Amino acid sequence: MKALSFSCLLSLVACSGAMPVVDAGSPFDAGSYTPVESRQLGLNDVTYLFPLVADAGSPFPAPESMIPYPLFDRISTVPGDVVTDLRRLQLVALRFDVCDRAATGPCPETADGVIRLVLQPTFNDGTAEDVAFHAFYPVPRSEVPEVVDLFRALARLQDVPTASALKVNTALGTNALFTSTLVGFVRKYALASNIFRLTVFGQKTNQAALIWVFRGVERRGDQFVRIQIPGIQEIDQVTLLFSSTEFRTMPQANEPKGFARAMNASEFRMASPADQREALEAMAASDNPTLHTSDTIQCVTCHVTTTVMADRLSIANVSAGTLTSRYTSTQFDLTPLGDDSARFRTLRALGWIRSSPLVAQRTVNETANVIAEIETRFPPAR
Repeated sequence: MKALSFSCLLSLVACSGAMPVVDAGSPFDAGSYTPVESRQLGLNDVTYLFPLVADAGSPFPAPESMIPYPLFDRISTVPGDVVTDLRRLQLVALRFDVCDRAATGPCPETADGVIRLVLQPTFNDGTAEDVAFHAFYPVPRSEVPEVVDLFRALARLQDVPTASALKVNTALGTNALFTSTLVGFVRKYALASNIFRLTVFGQKTNQAALIWVFRGVERRGDQFVRIQIPGIQEIDQVTLLFSSTEFRTMPQANEPKGFARAMNASEFRMASPADQREALEAMAASDNPTLHTSDTIQCVTCHVTTTVMADRLSIANVSAGTLTSRYTSTQFDLTPLGDDSARFRTLRALGWIRSSPLVAQRTVNETANVIAEIETRFPPAR
């Protein structure tokens, strides 16, 4: 059963730490398509965080053309705890992958590609509310090679150094060809009739305390059903800011083992060095897409670890580089985007809190991992 995950585009190969090399002996069948673009891909070329615009200035299609009202109402209006207007949503981020990953390992040969859009409600001044809807759409397998080539063309147009850390996209709205090409891509694939999953992660409406809700629906056959969260078999998960360095989640599974201790600051502080190490490894494993997928970890893990990791490392007097479960890359700068002071006011993993951009470590790691498979299975033109 597919589990709810808000930042995770999942993994490529089950191995420790280092960026994996996908088996080059089993490339996807590219059919008759021959790539024309020779640009190598960087983190900013398959994951886009767009600048916010005021006064309905987004060049993208209207949100109601991308998200059906019945699905939106089902996870927002009807529960009534995260309430907004579909028409207020602005497309703030986009991610592409060659499949909708449910397990570690390379994408299946028959898999369709997937586009994930992140949409947030915005205010009149162009700042973003602490709510995000993630909408997922398929790219037919036969069209994936051509779409990869399109993303290489977009990479050439925006010309961000491939080794650069993830940052806010500056080509949208400033480069006419980049903008028109990307908008055309979204118009083709991100149709309300094609959506197969919709999730929400947002702060509760009209609450003085900082409390966030996770939930979603996805297509099963000809119906949409609520998504169960792995480890707890529930369809809703709620997280609240408990202290300046601590979040409390209900319900919460201790997966990976030690994760619950990592989330409880006082329990972590009183733990033995061995138990502290286990908790730190659990957080590192949660951020490592070669070790966990959205079928093995709960929603909150991808959103919280970036925020609390530095504090827990300091308490334990442990260097992040010594964690064996940590994902690493010699090719990319895996530094997550965002001001650390803003992270404890939100759990945003790819998006904005007011006017501050935030990208979680898991999002960065997944993006690097995705590129490893793309470059092997859909190599650029020579």
